[in-house]
Amino acid sequence: MKKFLKNFEEIVGGSLFIVMLVVLVAQIFSRQILDSPITWSEQLARFLFVYVAYLAVASEIKNDGHVRIEYFFDKFPAKVRTVIYYIFQLLIAIVLVLIIYIGYEMSVRKIPVEIVSLRISYLYLYMALPVLSTLMLYRLIERNIKEIRQKMEVK
Repeated sequence: MKKFLKNFEEIVGGSLFIVMLVVLVAQIFSRQILDSPITWSEQLARFLFVYVAYLAVASEIKNDGHVRIEYFFDKFPAKVRTVIYYIFQLLIAIVLVLIIYIGYEMSVRKIPVEIVSLRISYLYLYMALPVLSTLMLYRLIERNIKEIRQKMEVK
C-alpha cells in the first residue's frame, strides 16, 4: 500500500492513459472498419486526458522534474540560488491554492450540468482541477520538506 501511495500518480495516470488509448483505438476501429462510431468515446477520451495530464504534472512536481532555465540561475551564489528557489516554490504553492479555490468554485456551479454522451455530471470533470491541484500542493510541500531535512542532515 505504501508503494502504491508513493507512486500514485504514475500508477493511476498510466492506467488511465492505457484506458484512454484503448477507447481511442476502439473509436478508430468502429468508425473506420465498422462504419459505426462510438458516440461517447471522444468525450471519455477528453475526460481521461484531463486526469492524465494533471496526474503527470503532480508526478513531475513530486520528482522536481519540471523544465527550468538554469543558465542565469547558476550565475548566482549558492545562498541566493537557495532563496530564489524557495521563493519560486512559495509562488507555485500560492498559484496552486488559487487554482484549488477557483476550481472548486467552478465545480460547484457545474453540478447540475451533465455530459450527455457519458450521462455523468460535469462535476467529475471540473473537480479534477481542485482535487488534483491539492495533490500537486501536497507533493510540492512533501518534496520541499524532504529537501530541507536533507540539507539539515548534511550540516
